[in-house]
Amino acid sequence: MNLFQKYGGAEFWSNILNLFYTRVTSSGLLSRHFVDKDIDNVKSMLIGLLEVTLVTEGHYPEDALKEGHRTMEITTAEFDEWVSIYTIVLNESKISEEDSNCILSMIDGYRHCIVSKP
Repeated sequence: MNLFQKYGGAEFWSNILNLFYTRVTSSGLLSRHFVDKDIDNVKSMLIGLLEVTLVTEGHYPEDALKEGHRTMEITTAEFDEWVSIYTIVLNESKISEEDSNCILSMIDGYRHCIVSKP
């Protein structure tokens, strides 16, 4: 069974994203990226990313990620904060340590597509 369905499919991951974005939008370091943004649209895109990567163990198109983040000027510290919050949410949501490490490794594999400032 793939990781997406192992924990309950779209509904489970949607709940994780709801918790995650509640925290991210409250982060002093990250909140600036979400002012006047449609968070529901962001979550929908991330559900798609999770499906691609966790169901098929595929790779999300890097060009699309680069283009989507091109003007955001995301720093290494901001990306690290994002990962830190995501890690906490995965742990609180009872994702196994092995599965969390797998997911976080996939996320870190996209760092070069998202971070544009040191």
